Amino acid sequence: MRERLRRTRVRLTLVAAGVVLPVAVLAGVGFWVVFATLEYGSIDASLGAQAQVLTSALADSGGHVDPAAADPLPAVTQAGIAVTAVLFGPDGRVVDQSGQVRDPTAYAPRMSVPTVLHRSRRIDGVPQRLLLQPVSFTNGSGVLVLARPLDELQETLALVGVLLAAAVAAVVLVAAALGHWLAGRALAPVGVMAATARDLTEHDLHRRIELHLPPGDELGELAATFNAMLDRLETAFAGLQRFTADAAHELRAPLALMRAQVDVVLRRDRTPDEYRASHRALLEEIERLSRLADQLLLLARADAGVLQPTTETVDLPELLEGIVERWRPAAVAREVRLESDLPLEGEVRADPGLLRRLFDNLLDNALRHTPARGTVLLSAVADDGVWRIAVDDTGPGIAPELRPHLFERFARGDPARGRETGGAGLGLSLSAAIADVHGGSIAVEEVRFGRGARFVVRLPPGRPSGAASGS
Repeated sequence: MRERLRRTRVRLTLVAAGVVLPVAVLAGVGFWVVFATLEYGSIDASLGAQAQVLTSALADSGGHVDPAAADPLPAVTQAGIAVTAVLFGPDGRVVDQSGQVRDPTAYAPRMSVPTVLHRSRRIDGVPQRLLLQPVSFTNGSGVLVLARPLDELQETLALVGVLLAAAVAAVVLVAAALGHWLAGRALAPVGVMAATARDLTEHDLHRRIELHLPPGDELGELAATFNAMLDRLETAFAGLQRFTADAAHELRAPLALMRAQVDVVLRRDRTPDEYRASHRALLEEIERLSRLADQLLLLARADAGVLQPTTETVDLPELLEGIVERWRPAAVAREVRLESDLPLEGEVRADPGLLRRLFDNLLDNALRHTPARGTVLLSAVADDGVWRIAVDDTGPGIAPELRPHLFERFARGDPARGRETGGAGLGLSLSAAIADVHGGSIAVEEVRFGRGARFVVRLPPGRPSGAASGS
């Protein structure tokens, strides 16, 4: 991960340098072109002014130059630099010249000069800036050529170009260094998050990423999201540990009883009645283990999202009445009054097998926690098209602070609704999972009888009717 972050930092540095480089180059070239244009413009303007002075001095009152009467061309300088002046007549011959000229014909115009022209030409190996101005002679039109050497200007332009190239390189290097530093600062929180994630184990899920970033920072929000994920992971892992420990405990108890029963039987010969009693005790523990395994498998399928109900149209009152009748013998044995308050008809789209298991769990829970001469009531009503099926009992009830955890695996309300009643603490979790896969819910609400517990299951709408029947 560190190598990956380092490569990312280098890429960001190159991006910063790549963005700045063309901008700096364009700025440098633009500055050089403007500087050269201004320098050439200054030279051209100065040559133009000197040409006007010379032509005015050579011309007569009529504005024409008479070669026979004209004064010789004076020496011309510009900023301390000697300027060559050559006057060509209408026939192209040299009329006059000033300055150090080895071959005045080298300055002759190569084209007609109807107006003032500016040209650059290399003469005798020296770069020159030429001004060509037409001159009116008495017998035709000639040309006055002024030339100034450009070697010093070109040296200056070359030096400016080198300085600008150095400045561009310096700007790009500074941008790269700044980009490298900024990329390091920007990626530092990512490195912290990566290191935290890399060092996390199941023993230190309490660790969190601590970044001191301004509010609204994107990486700060990412760190907060990562910490929230760690919170959920820690909660889930702690729940898994509790679930594993509770499952081991629930499995260990019947296994220990079965082993003890077998040890007792094997100590000496037993009568047939004693063997039958021992086998019945073993069968009870085996059935308990089977129920526990079945519940764990169903919950695992629900957690994995593969618990898919086989839905069909179910006559809800008929199904609930059948469940009540099936539990009536158990209620009679416990001396508990089992009642129902159901509509005459009504339908839901559900898996009847899963619904029976849901309400079997709720009635089993209610009967186990209701004392003798108590009451358990199963009722159903359609509320705004949603079925509300309630199971009320007159048992010890559930403390408000324990209700949020009531549907967790192996959870029990309190000692009065604890292991001694024979449950494994999975029935309510399983009921909640079954309600959820049907698009419904289950919750604990205020009791109906002034004491005890009240569980309410909500199921999606069917076709309820208003008339009720009771038993």
